[in-house]
Amino acid sequence: MDMTKALIQENNDKRELLTGDNKKMYEDFLVYLRTDLRIDEYQGEEILMEILNHLLEAQADGVDADEIFGNNPKGFADELIAELPSEKKRGRTDFIAGQFLNIVAFLLIIQGMLSFVLPYFTEIDQSVGLGNTVLLGIMITIIVLTAIRVVFKLIRQSLFKENHKKAERIAMLKAAVYGMFGFGIIMAAAVFVPEFGPVINVEWWAYIIGGLVVYVIGKLVKK
Repeated sequence: MDMTKALIQENNDKRELLTGDNKKMYEDFLVYLRTDLRIDEYQGEEILMEILNHLLEAQADGVDADEIFGNNPKGFADELIAELPSEKKRGRTDFIAGQFLNIVAFLLIIQGMLSFVLPYFTEIDQSVGLGNTVLLGIMITIIVLTAIRVVFKLIRQSLFKENHKKAERIAMLKAAVYGMFGFGIIMAAAVFVPEFGPVINVEWWAYIIGGLVVYVIGKLVKK
């Protein structure tokens, strides 16, 4: 087990010792730091462990989280992040790439399943224009990468709020609207953009195999 995984496991065990508002406050810190893509994963887990130990000590003395962090816990978290050396605030490209590849794998497998099932009910064209494929690939890449950042931003905005459940529902609703909008753009391009470039026939099993390969690559990237 590497050092980051060890910290995460220790965190999972120790935070169960927190009670009530202390646990809620800490879990907001946890999500806030883990969804900040600028922070090195190990460095973020170290900060979380420091906050957790501090809260546990305060809890043992009968002190609540509100007394420690005051009325601006988000500002406290931002100060901790700002104090990190610049080399510790790098983008989590491995995480983003892993998530992106997982989504691509999902789309390929779904396409393969549809290509296998639909011919039993209706006649479909299995040919694919390479130009359209490249265009759709570029669009999916842009929309998926943007979606990851948008969803994380919405989640972070819902934290440290008095009515956390309401803020969370609003964030998820906004994320769903963005997802439907992005999916609509991709579908519109797939349906209405005229076929261009060389045309090839792609069998259903090729999509499935391609999806599984991309999924495995995604797992390796995240490791």
